[in-house]
Amino acid sequence: MHPTPSQRMRAKQIALENSIGESTVWRYVQQGLLTPIRLTKGMTVFNRDEVEAFFSGKSIKEVSQ
Repeated sequence: MHPTPSQRMRAKQIALENSIGESTVWRYVQQGLLTPIRLTKGMTVFNRDEVEAFFSGKSIKEVSQ
């Protein structure tokens, strides 16, 4: 099941909120650290809970509670 729109983030938003470059977001995807959700050929989003857990150093279960 895909997250609702308010629970999704684009790569640019992740980069801005975490003071990193978009290329770093995609490097994390290549390393298996973030999971992309491809909606269309040109639109990929990420689960906000997963992103927040990754950048806070917590597990996704800890952030969802």
